[in-house]
Amino acid sequence: RVNSQSGKGGVAYLLRERHGIDLPGRMRPGFSRLVQEATDAGGREMTAGELYELFRQTYLGDDGEVGLETWSVHLDGAGAHRFVCTLRTGDRTGDYEGSGGGPLSAFADALAAAGHPVEILDLTEHPVDGETVAYAECRVGGAVRWGAGRDASALAASVRAVLSAVNGVPR
Repeated sequence: RVNSQSGKGGVAYLLRERHGIDLPGRMRPGFSRLVQEATDAGGREMTAGELYELFRQTYLGDDGEVGLETWSVHLDGAGAHRFVCTLRTGDRTGDYEGSGGGPLSAFADALAAAGHPVEILDLTEHPVDGETVAYAECRVGGAVRWGAGRDASALAASVRAVLSAVNGVPR
């Protein structure tokens, strides 16, 4: 259990030990603030299950201003990646394409083409229960945001993490 006085280490420990979620060090302060706000508002401790649910709702949800309807990645003969996707922004949906040295830089290029510039600062991945959990630290509109994604495919988890950061609240 954690309460408003629990530190970053305690929150990270419970997520790692009970749910396999190994938060990167720079992500911990922001999530700990969310935990503190939730426990202060509720006036009680959080269980490990409630802690994971807060993490899931904050970072792993598929809802947000920008939605990724479909996507594919292609490698050209010169080694460049092309990310082709259909993005939903609010009630508008459109097809976009981006290119880059890797699939995620190509995705960032496609997001920029859709009016959502993002710079991927760091990306961390680890396996959990046969899936990959990815954490992306991104600069979005001048603010640094964290996102997370979980999927059977490491690339899909990373794409979800970047999209989560785009849709997230600056921390």
